[in-house]
Amino acid sequence: MPCSARSYTTLFSYLLVVLLSFSISLSNLQAQTENKNFFIFLDAVKSYNLGKIEEAEKQLKGLLRADSVNDAAHYYLSNIYIARNEIDKAEAEMLKAIRIDPFNTQYKQQLASIYVYFEKDEEAITLYNELRKEKPDESELYDGLVELYIKKKEYDKARAVLDDIEEAIGLNEGIGLTRFNLLIYEGKTEEAKKYLQEFDKIYSTPRISTIIADNYSAQSQDSLAEEYYVKSLAMAPDYMPANFGLAEVYRMQGKFDLYFERINPFLSSEEVDPSMKLDYTRQLLNNVRFVQTFLPQVDSMMHNLYTTHPKDSGIAFTYSLFLAQCDKNGEALNVLHENLQNYPTAKNAHHQYLSLIYYMELWEPMEQKSDEALKIFKNDTDFLQFKGIAQVQKGEPAKSILTFKEILKHTKDSATIVNTLTNIADMNYRVENKKEAYKYYKKVIKKEPKHLPALNNYAYFLSLDGKKLKEAYRMSKITVEAEPNNPTYLDTFAWILHLMGDNIEAKSVFKHAMIYGGKESADILDHYAEVLFSLKEYDLAYMYWGQAHKLDPGLGIDAKVEEKKKQIK
Repeated sequence: MPCSARSYTTLFSYLLVVLLSFSISLSNLQAQTENKNFFIFLDAVKSYNLGKIEEAEKQLKGLLRADSVNDAAHYYLSNIYIARNEIDKAEAEMLKAIRIDPFNTQYKQQLASIYVYFEKDEEAITLYNELRKEKPDESELYDGLVELYIKKKEYDKARAVLDDIEEAIGLNEGIGLTRFNLLIYEGKTEEAKKYLQEFDKIYSTPRISTIIADNYSAQSQDSLAEEYYVKSLAMAPDYMPANFGLAEVYRMQGKFDLYFERINPFLSSEEVDPSMKLDYTRQLLNNVRFVQTFLPQVDSMMHNLYTTHPKDSGIAFTYSLFLAQCDKNGEALNVLHENLQNYPTAKNAHHQYLSLIYYMELWEPMEQKSDEALKIFKNDTDFLQFKGIAQVQKGEPAKSILTFKEILKHTKDSATIVNTLTNIADMNYRVENKKEAYKYYKKVIKKEPKHLPALNNYAYFLSLDGKKLKEAYRMSKITVEAEPNNPTYLDTFAWILHLMGDNIEAKSVFKHAMIYGGKESADILDHYAEVLFSLKEYDLAYMYWGQAHKLDPGLGIDAKVEEKKKQIK
């Protein structure tokens, strides 16, 4: 595997690295310091560790032209080629280093790692076995051999290597867990569990006991799981996997006081991967009933998580949404504002802040913050969409049209193009530019013939114009066939049927729409009442008009009803 870069800032550091890595004797070192090639090598190592890879490569190649038997130079060249994924060159350089110094186990281990990384398993196995013969007592040199045999499902060979390792260094946690995993790979699950329990009796560690507890927990054997989690924590009170496991046992048992007592240290631990904690809390927050029942405790949990990882954008965003849902909008904005201060040039930080503003329906700040983001991320279509939506919600359709047209200039994503064309069509209709609106609806349908929002809106607007009702019917029918329980699409289809004189069928469609949310829309109730009135079901029509008026008094339903009553008389 590629060696990690480290900073060496003094000549002494370089000498120390060379001494430790390549076992150069003091007398040889003194001899080499008189040779300019040695200092060229040091300069090359310095360039390598400073990340100046091309310069290091040039220096090493120049050195090898003058000193072709410099094994360390070949070693570093190999590392450079590994980083570039140039496997053949990396392998060739490592082989040269080994030919020069065939007794250097570090070189052989490095070559074996190259073989493993690039899945040359047979070559890696051969090399590891050579290391076993040369250094039988240094099992760390050939640990990777066990994994290779497991990968090839040669479990007996893997077990034989483990036996050698155990004989050389004695029993340890790693050996026990590897034997346990071997049995799992062989499909001997119950035997594996029994083995680990017996191993725990003679070589118990927090990790071993926790794995046993996890197995019991997965089988809903809470009492046994609790026993082993407690055993683990008795050995290491701060062992977080056991702490978390025990917390989950208490949660499943309904012992919520004990659950919160355990889960808060887990969330407050800096040692636990924040992404793991974030996944867990998101799942917990999806349980609305749990959150509502234990809101103060969940509030503390989320606060602990955030204060432990205040610079984690994902945690900041999740915490801010939780605060917003608790009507703590000011605190929620402060959290994401702080995150934006931490990462002013991070697109994700701006996106999360705008997402929260969108959730809170703060349209003026949303447009302003979109413009701020666009100064950093020129012509970014995500921020242009935020800006366009803000302008729509502010009642500025003409401005939004210009913004949405900017999106079309800077995107090749087909979904974004289709949605943007639809928005432009909708906004043109709002500003009463029907000709332009219909032109854009046609563009959408040409690009995506079954784009339901465009088909529905185009059909509905045509019906309002009383034009091309057959074409409107055809488009609307596509939407209700695709989404038969969508009340908006059902409303359009039923209204077109009404305008075409088929009130009986229109009534049937409206009744279906009522079941799936139509009663929550004043416009749909108004349309349904019109159909009922046309069928001379006056009392029912007045009832639905009354419901529409309650939902939206601004529709002028009362005046309409009075006019309708005059028509009857």
